[in-house]
Amino acid sequence: MAYTFRVEGMAPAPQGSKRHLGKGVMIESCRNVKPWRALVTSAAIATGLPIIRGPVSMSVVFLFLRPKGHYTPKGALRASAPEHHAVKPDGSKLLRSTEDGLTGSLLEDDARIVSCTWQKRYCVGHEKPGALITLIPLQKQTP
Repeated sequence: MAYTFRVEGMAPAPQGSKRHLGKGVMIESCRNVKPWRALVTSAAIATGLPIIRGPVSMSVVFLFLRPKGHYTPKGALRASAPEHHAVKPDGSKLLRSTEDGLTGSLLEDDARIVSCTWQKRYCVGHEKPGALITLIPLQKQTP
């Protein structure tokens, strides 16, 4: 059985570099990483599905709004607008923050992820920024 759900409400945020403030204090360089992780956790819990305790395959589609500059003044997509979201944030850093949001909510531990695919793309139609996540347990779940 596959677990598929949406995370909506903000653009995905990367977990990456940390800044050193001195005296051993480190903070995330992206101020949106904690709200993103919390949003992922909330969406995962809202599924009402049990925590996956064994190996899992994961697929994530990260969704971003197009910048206003991609559109003409009349609202049509410019011919020069890129098809792919080939700009920051880095996909692997987005994956790290998303995995952390799933840990303890739908995954026992993100170390249980044995295969993963991800994609970054622009929202289409009425899609909202966020992510579409699919988790596939790779062995029978035990209570």
